[in-house]
Amino acid sequence: MPPVPENDPIVSKSYAAHYVIAMVILMATLFWALWDENWGQRPWISFQKEWKQRYTGFLNNTRSKSDKSVQDVEKNSQYQQLEQAYKDAYETAKPRRDELQKQITDLSAKILAVQNVFTDRRAYVNALTYELETETTSSGKKSKQQAIDEYKKMKATVEFPDGHKQQYNYQELEETYNSLKDQRTKLSAELGDVLKPVTEASTKMSAFVSDHMVELTPFQIDGLKKKTEDWDPKIVQINVADANIVDRCESCHMNAREPLRITPAVMTSKGEKKPDEYARAFTSHPEPELLKTHDPEKFGCSPCHQGNGRATTSVEKAHGDYEHWLWPLFPKQNAEAGCQTCHAADMHLAVGDVGSHISNGKFLFRQRGCMGCHRYEGYDKEPEDLTSIAQQLKLFEQQKTDNAKTSADLMKQADAATSNEEANQLNQKAVALRVANSKIDGRIQQLDFQTHSLMQDI
Repeated sequence: MPPVPENDPIVSKSYAAHYVIAMVILMATLFWALWDENWGQRPWISFQKEWKQRYTGFLNNTRSKSDKSVQDVEKNSQYQQLEQAYKDAYETAKPRRDELQKQITDLSAKILAVQNVFTDRRAYVNALTYELETETTSSGKKSKQQAIDEYKKMKATVEFPDGHKQQYNYQELEETYNSLKDQRTKLSAELGDVLKPVTEASTKMSAFVSDHMVELTPFQIDGLKKKTEDWDPKIVQINVADANIVDRCESCHMNAREPLRITPAVMTSKGEKKPDEYARAFTSHPEPELLKTHDPEKFGCSPCHQGNGRATTSVEKAHGDYEHWLWPLFPKQNAEAGCQTCHAADMHLAVGDVGSHISNGKFLFRQRGCMGCHRYEGYDKEPEDLTSIAQQLKLFEQQKTDNAKTSADLMKQADAATSNEEANQLNQKAVALRVANSKIDGRIQQLDFQTHSLMQDI
């Protein structure tokens, strides 16, 4: 056995402090990793929680204003006439409506009683029919058919809601079931006709309120409140597969497509003097009319606004304001630059207040003659078209020369041919080339007309 060292570190020295420090570092790393996973890498969660609180408060305030607005609308004499028309239609339809609803309810109960028996028997008949169809022997098929016929003749008892019972064979049961359903369908159609004047009067009242309301109706606001209260934090994503676009902007910009005009001021917390980053993020799109022709579900957000639509770990990354992203979010004063993505060749752009700035810039670019030195797609298009036509004319002329030369060679070969068949084939090829030259002459004439028209535009 080897001798034990005098100063054995395992025996003489304690490593408790080292273990404690390592454990503390390990626990701190664990808690940091959990925090980073749940909050650090998901700032949109705090955005959505803050949005839920502020937007609910905004809707509550808007609801009270909407109630007052409805009261003002209801005082309108035209609305009162519509309301009276609705009441008259309701009272007129009420007796027949109640009668029809009672008949439909009774029929539904009868249908259910028949259905409980009929569905079981139909299922059994279908099973026997399947066995008949899969039977291979003629005797077996005959036996199965007899079993089906005998089963259909058997009586089944149906107990109706009023307590009386009645027996039916399979055919009678099916006829009764279909007859009851037909009766209910007719009564339902009649009920629809009876309620039609009531529905139309109610629709006119609702339309009048909506048309004369400054904001949404209380019913519409209640729907928004329920949607907000039921909201659970989650990634909101637009996926345009055809264009390979994935935008998660609305994970923070929650009100971008809300049907209310929402400004930073109304989303500012109570007691705050200026809108914070949450209030600025929770505004609605400044031009809702633009979204009608540029549906975000079809176009996304980043094609117009730039930025990194996929990023959700920080505001800086989502807006593309970091060194590894080449297309940062357009600043507010330059927001219309995104229109150039699709509309570079359009001379005039204007939807609401959007497009006037860039349209004025394009007009100035053209008026000042900037395109004389600075070539740009969509400007001074006529010279480009003239150059293209000149190139086409040159190619056509060369093709005509080649065809004429080849045609002459073919005619010489035809004269020297050893047989009539060979001479005819060569002649046909020569004639085909001459026809091709005639078509080219027609195309050249069209291009000459087009050149004349472009010269007039210039």
